[in-house]
Amino acid sequence: MPGAEFFGVEEIKAVTDVIERKMIHRYGSHTTRGGHYKAEAFENKAAALSGARRALAVANGTAALIVALKGLGVGAGDEVITSPFSFIATIESIIAVNAVPVFADIDDTLSLCPRSAEQKITPRTKAIMPVHMFGVACDMDSFTALGEKYGIPVVEDACEVVGGTYKGRWLGTIGKAGAWSFDPNKMLTVGEGGIILTDDEELYFKMDCYHDHGHVHSKEIDRGGESKCGIGVNYRISEVAGALGEVALGKLPAALADIRGTKRRILDAVGDTGLVPRPMHSPEGDTASHLIFMMPTAEAAKEFQAASRAAGNGCAIIAENTWHYAKHWRALQAMGEKDFFGVMTPPYGPETMTQPEAKLNRAVMFGLDLLMKDEAVEKIIAACRAGAKAAL
Repeated sequence: MPGAEFFGVEEIKAVTDVIERKMIHRYGSHTTRGGHYKAEAFENKAAALSGARRALAVANGTAALIVALKGLGVGAGDEVITSPFSFIATIESIIAVNAVPVFADIDDTLSLCPRSAEQKITPRTKAIMPVHMFGVACDMDSFTALGEKYGIPVVEDACEVVGGTYKGRWLGTIGKAGAWSFDPNKMLTVGEGGIILTDDEELYFKMDCYHDHGHVHSKEIDRGGESKCGIGVNYRISEVAGALGEVALGKLPAALADIRGTKRRILDAVGDTGLVPRPMHSPEGDTASHLIFMMPTAEAAKEFQAASRAAGNGCAIIAENTWHYAKHWRALQAMGEKDFFGVMTPPYGPETMTQPEAKLNRAVMFGLDLLMKDEAVEKIIAACRAGAKAAL
């Protein structure tokens, strides 16, 4: 599903414009840049599309999560509750601010379970980070209520679901803050880049300063004369990435329409097989990046996988996915049950993930691409039918 599939003359023109003006840095040089602020235009377009009050473009999705947590004051020894079904960047962002990742269970949609998350809350809990995985929204009504009940901010990891919605609201705009990613493997890409969305002006100011060495940004004062609100880092995005991002967001409706159409076509074609699609909290908001079916047992999932491979288009079983399931992350397991900034971390071994395992080992998955040819779609349909015949 790499977003570069959609690259064309618009991207070439946008990047060429930045290069010809020789204005690569997103800040400063106000008198010579002729009013061109491409990273800012990217942010403004993201905010307008999503309905968020503020959008902050940063170097990548991981940086977006780190900056959000730092802006909220999450720090040493604090706990952040999240999902074991994610990408490791979710955990890395928590560790990067010296906080402790705490895994809760997942629900039938394979998303972070609100009831389990509530059971994990302690006096050290400083954020809850639901992860919208493989196109599908978490139960954000429940997480919003949970955050309000305990006074804990909800930070949405929406890096996988740019353009996805929950009951009409864009994912990433429902919590206190939300992160999008535009890396090379996402549906839309700027090479490397991320966006943080928020309606909180105070939080936005803190994040804006922190992501750029603590600078208080102003178009009235040039770069060298800006004041600083504290110490920060360098997670800035470039004008080249900003230009690509502005173009990418313009292509989002067409990209979503294409991939959603492909998924509907496959589901319609296998609707008589008895296959059970992964349930969703808000089906209309699915970005359709993945096609997932729930098998009745782990053994049936294996049978489906073998038959789909034999039919020429093998599927994955999510429990075997080393990139997106914490059971496989040995580096994290090595951290478990050690004193970490004055707090003993929980264990992270596979034996702690029996509940997620019981769901993920029944989940078979096909990744979908943008601009899929008929032949590729028909191969998935044939594989699904073969898998269903063998497993159900």
